[in-house]
Amino acid sequence: MHHSHRPRRPWRAAIAAFAATAAALGLVAVAALALEIRDDVARTGDPLARSAAATAAGIDPARTAEARAALAEAGGAARLLGPAGRVRLEAGDASLWTAGDPAPIGALAAVRADGWSLRDGVVEARAALPSGAAVVLRAPLPPGAATATGTSGVLVPIILLALLAATAVWILASRQARRLRDMTLAAEAMAAGRSASLAPAGRGEWLRASTAVAAAAERTAALQSAAEARVGALGAALAPLAHPVAARTPSGSLIRNEALERLVGSLALPDADLVGDAVSTGLAASGPVSRRIALSDGRAFEMEGWAVPGGRVVAVGERTEQARMEAMRRQVTGAAARHLQAPVAEIQALGSELLGHVPASAAPTVRRMQAAGDRMERLVSQLLRGTANDPPAHSVRLRPVGAAGMAYGLGASFDRRLRDRGLRLETDLPADLPPLRTDAALAHEILSELIANAATFTPRGGTITLSGRALAGGRVALTVTDTGPGVRPDELAMVGERFARGTGASGFPGAGLGLGVARALAERLGGSLTIEAGPGGRARLELPAALSPPVPPPAVQPVPPAPAVAP
Repeated sequence: MHHSHRPRRPWRAAIAAFAATAAALGLVAVAALALEIRDDVARTGDPLARSAAATAAGIDPARTAEARAALAEAGGAARLLGPAGRVRLEAGDASLWTAGDPAPIGALAAVRADGWSLRDGVVEARAALPSGAAVVLRAPLPPGAATATGTSGVLVPIILLALLAATAVWILASRQARRLRDMTLAAEAMAAGRSASLAPAGRGEWLRASTAVAAAAERTAALQSAAEARVGALGAALAPLAHPVAARTPSGSLIRNEALERLVGSLALPDADLVGDAVSTGLAASGPVSRRIALSDGRAFEMEGWAVPGGRVVAVGERTEQARMEAMRRQVTGAAARHLQAPVAEIQALGSELLGHVPASAAPTVRRMQAAGDRMERLVSQLLRGTANDPPAHSVRLRPVGAAGMAYGLGASFDRRLRDRGLRLETDLPADLPPLRTDAALAHEILSELIANAATFTPRGGTITLSGRALAGGRVALTVTDTGPGVRPDELAMVGERFARGTGASGFPGAGLGLGVARALAERLGGSLTIEAGPGGRARLELPAALSPPVPPPAVQPVPPAPAVAP
C-alpha cells in the first residue's frame, strides 16, 4: 500500500519566507522612518542649537538681570544651570520642561545628533559656559513632525511584499516537492517490482537525479519483462505437474497449477482456507519457509516455499503417512517406554532378593542379570529424557550462568575418562563472553552429552574443544568440536533422531540417544542445537545471554527432538 504524499514542506517554507521577508522589510521601514523623523527634528533642532550657543556666548551668570533678559530673548523655554546642574534662572514656557524620554524610534532617530536631542514632542539644545554652567533651550516640534503617521502606509507594502515572497517560495518548494514525490514513487515502484515511468524535469542536480531515476525505471522495466518471460515459462512448465505448485511473478501476479486447484476444490471450506493461507504465506515470504497443515479429515500436508530469480515458488505435498509414523514413534519413545520402567524395576528387585537365596556358584549369574537390568533401566531413562514422560523433568530455573565456570566443571568431571583414552579437552572462551541465562543443571547435561559423544568417536590422542562466542540478538553459541571423522552429509538429516546411528558407528557403544536428548533439553531452555557435517565433529549449542531480555522456554513437547549424532 502506498501512502499519499502531501506537500507539507512547501507550506513551512512559505511561512518561513513570509516571516523572513516581513522582518527584513520591517527593519528597512524602521530605518527609513527613523531617517525621516531625524530630518523633521533637525529643522527645529539645528537653529535651536545655534541659538543656545549664541546665548551661552553672550551671557554672564554673575549679572542676573542681563542673563534673565538674554534667556527670555532666546524664545521657547530657557534655563541657566549651575555647575552642579541646579536651575539658577528660568524663562519662557515652563510646560516644556515636563516632556519625558522619546519613543524608541525617536531615540533611534536622534542618535549622534549635533548639539540637540529629542524629547517627547520637544527638542532640547544645550551649550556650556566657561564657568561650568550651561544654557539649556527647549522648543516644541511643529505639528506632525517626528510622528509615525505614515506607518500604516508602510505596513501595507511590507505585508504585500512578504506575501509575494512567500507565494514565490511556496510555488518553488511545491515544484521541488512534486519532483521529489514523483522520484520517490518511481523508486518505490521499482523496489516493489512494478513498472514505473518518470519524465526528467528540473534543472541542475534535479535534472540529473530525475534523469538517473528515469533511466533506472526503464532498465527495471526491461529486466522485469525478461523475468516475467522466465517465470511465465516456469509457470508453463509447472502447469502439467501432478504435484500442487504455485508461483509468484515479479509483477506480483500468481500462478497456480491444475493440481493445486483440484486439491483446493476437493477440500471443505475451512480446510481450503488453511491451504490457501499457507500458500499465501509461502509466496509472501522472502527466504525458505516450511509449514505443516493439519486438515479436519486427519490428513497432513506440508507447504514449502523458496525464491527463484524474479519471484517465488511454493509446493504443497501430502505428509499423512509421515505424520502417522511420527505419532507411532512418539508412542514408542513416550508412553510405551514409560510402561517398561515397572517391569525393569521388578526384575531388579527380584534379582536382589534372589541373590540371597542362591548358592555361591550361581551368584555371578544373578549379578550379571542385575547389571543387565541396570543397563535397561538407564536406557529407558535416557529414552524418556527430554520428553513429556520424563519422570525427573522439573520446571526450568533460568539464572545467570558463567560459561567459564561451566567449562571448568565439565573438565573436572571428564578428566579421568578422557585421560584414560588419551584425549584432551581444551577451552576457547573469550574473556568478554557474556553469561548465559539458563538452567545450569540442564546446560551442564547438554554439554556433557556433546562431549561424551565426541569422546566416543574421537581416536586416541585426539582433541575435543569447547569454544564460545557472542551472537547478535543477545545469544551465546557454545561449540563442541573434535578431531574425529565427523558426520557424513548424506546422514545429517537423521542426526538427532532417537536410535539413529551412522554407518561408521556400528563398532562403537551406544544406542543413538545422546544427541536427541541434548536437542530436546536445548529446546526446553529456549535454545537450539545444530549439528554440522564434514570431517571433525561439530555441535553448536545456542542459548540466550543473561544481558538479553528473558525468553520464556517453550513448553515441553512429547515429540522427541531432532537427530542423534552420527560420526
